[in-house]
Amino acid sequence: MNPEELLRILAQAARLKTTTRHCYTEAERKESVADHSWRIALMAMLMTGIEEYRDFDMNKVIRMCLMVIFRHS
Repeated sequence: MNPEELLRILAQAARLKTTTRHCYTEAERKESVADHSWRIALMAMLMTGIEEYRDFDMNKVIRMCLMVIFRHS
């Protein structure tokens, strides 16, 4: 990946902090796409220690959680 491509991706990800989703996380507060992606990636990371998910490639799951944000931009 060249520096320009890296900067383009990071700029796109930064815009997702202000791109809201259709749902609310708290009364009167809309969740951003970045909020949601961070939360589901964290959830996947925390699930790595759960026996039920031991056969899952959790690194891949976390990467998928983070990459899905680019659908919205």
